Amino acid sequence: MKILFVTDLYPIGEENIAKALFYFVQEWKNQGHEIEVIRANYITNTKLRGRKIIDEKIYFEHDIKIYNLNFKTPFLFNVYNKLPKDFSLKNYDVLISHMPCGNLMAQKLLKKDKIKYICSVHNSDITVLTDLKYLPFRNAIKKGYKLADKISARSPILQEKIEKIYPNDKTFVAPSGVEENTIEAKITFNKNPLTITTVASLIKRKNIDIIIKSVKEMENITLNIIGDGREEKRLKALAKKNENIVFLGKLPHAEVLEKLKNSDIFVLLSKNETFGLCYLEAMAKGNIVIAKKDDGIDGILINEENGFLINATKEDLKNCLNKILSMQEEEIAQIRANSYNTIKSLTSFITSKNYLKNIK
Repeated sequence: MKILFVTDLYPIGEENIAKALFYFVQEWKNQGHEIEVIRANYITNTKLRGRKIIDEKIYFEHDIKIYNLNFKTPFLFNVYNKLPKDFSLKNYDVLISHMPCGNLMAQKLLKKDKIKYICSVHNSDITVLTDLKYLPFRNAIKKGYKLADKISARSPILQEKIEKIYPNDKTFVAPSGVEENTIEAKITFNKNPLTITTVASLIKRKNIDIIIKSVKEMENITLNIIGDGREEKRLKALAKKNENIVFLGKLPHAEVLEKLKNSDIFVLLSKNETFGLCYLEAMAKGNIVIAKKDDGIDGILINEENGFLINATKEDLKNCLNKILSMQEEEIAQIRANSYNTIKSLTSFITSKNYLKNIK
């Protein structure tokens, strides 16, 4: 199958962009499919996200051809003026878009030729469809859903949300996956001391302050915080004088996995999370995962079955941690066994293959 993949959420070089979509593309390539990427950068949006504007040209990275295109407006442009003259949608079997920018770009491409089109929903789409400040974009985004042969939701909770906003019978869930060789069955679980890890950009919506406040009021807990961001100074001030709260900064991926391997519980109570690959990586390393309910990994994580889903409050997190600490070894072992079985079904090979199976 020859795939044209359209999004603004695809890294070039050493950019600090989440790599979930990059992993999809690489896995499809490894499975023998041909993929090219159009990266649709709307300049204002790119700057608001704190990203650098990269030169508009064709890049070749990891054996993938990437058309990096920059636009001043999401509406008034002709994408074909920026593409090679011999570019044609007819050379592809399917067009897949991710993120609102990808949706809008795909519509421009489809004006000239029609091929099978899959439109994916992220949490950014839900924000555009529900936040009044994005009102001018709503009808344009919904137009993309109407054009789509199928709509892929990046998590079960996003499928639920989009079907309420845009009732349809063509959605399917397309979660991320982890590399199979990163999955380990861990036997030990230490309660005294308990090691908690969180991995995130240190920004407000990640709610790292809730984790810090909870841990400060408990004993025999070490909290490792991996990541950096504009909230770092405030969070360090909040954790001041607590030697059991350790800021490790941004670490290479291999070191993150090693820290997770030596951790007992992973906590991230992000608001407006599309999915969160870090949850899966924590499960792959044997952590009990605590996440925010009605967000991100909800639907993959089942409360008190293969992890815990709570409200993003200090009280709820403390109650959840105390509950885990009071559980019998057999109860903890069962949750971790269920978590292990869940992650074994969410390898990057399986999830990427299922994505294309839903398309076919």
